[in-house]
Amino acid sequence: MTREQRLELLRLMLLQRQFEDRVLALYRQGRIAGSVYTGRGQEAVAAAAGLALGPDDVVCPLNRELACHFAKGVTVEEAFRNFLGRADGPTRGRDGNMHFGVPARGVFPLVSMLGNLVPVTVGAALAFKRRGEPRVALTFLGEGAFSVGDTHEGLNLAGVWQVPAVFVLQSNGYSYSTPAARQMVNTNLAERITGGWSIPAERVDGTDALATFAACRAAIERARSGGGPQAVEALTLRIHGHAAHDDARYVPAELRAAYADRDPVARLEERLRLDGVGSEELGALRERVRTTVEQGLLEAEASPAPDPAELEDGVWAAPLEKPDRAL
Repeated sequence: MTREQRLELLRLMLLQRQFEDRVLALYRQGRIAGSVYTGRGQEAVAAAAGLALGPDDVVCPLNRELACHFAKGVTVEEAFRNFLGRADGPTRGRDGNMHFGVPARGVFPLVSMLGNLVPVTVGAALAFKRRGEPRVALTFLGEGAFSVGDTHEGLNLAGVWQVPAVFVLQSNGYSYSTPAARQMVNTNLAERITGGWSIPAERVDGTDALATFAACRAAIERARSGGGPQAVEALTLRIHGHAAHDDARYVPAELRAAYADRDPVARLEERLRLDGVGSEELGALRERVRTTVEQGLLEAEASPAPDPAELEDGVWAAPLEKPDRAL
């Protein structure tokens, strides 16, 4: 990676962290409806995958990959507008968290049911292959998705059709509050993917942003060059609970202690210092990110609320047929 790429990787990670910290504060003030899902501790995976994608590639993110949204050109203002339910947000005020996408920039909307984005990603990749386009479709999934049939069906089809799809596995040890070892016999997801569907898979330290970027970039380029589907399993830890209402008391203290010195943002900053990036430059980068987040929030707050009269716009329903007899 060039020096500029490493700084951009850090910027994306900081942008996700500072954005999510601000969203958490808004949620606790009662200004965001629903709940908030954060990727603290996993920012390196989202940022690395997003930065490794090409401009014409597409991504199907879940709810902890904001850095990937930002890497693909989604703005902080757009994300804040969605969380605040504004009329000019991606979902026009119909959602208050991460259930949004910007298809024009290659970001598919989130399908919150775990595993459902796998066949969507395979479908996009199949379209690229049929049209002869050198494009890649990428999605994220974790341990919970491996209990869903859609995941296995999608991976099987990806292998059968040899489509340019990349699966980035965020292995944080839990499916919500269920330890992975209580959900599956073999918790090595890379091994399962390779053994089950002959899809090449690499395991990487998901708290090492540079190693994760290298693995994602290699997987993406193999898929793009006709190597078929690829997978990267990033080992990490979800620092916060499943959502803002979850205090994650089920995570053992010794596991948290094991990750105490493995914060991905701090690790990348230290690596950059070793590469000659000074503290002043890093501080200036943090301040630019802070300014971007605060200005984005101000613009989103100034956006209009949705018109209740438009609630049913864009909703389609088939007319009900009158039954021939009472049931």
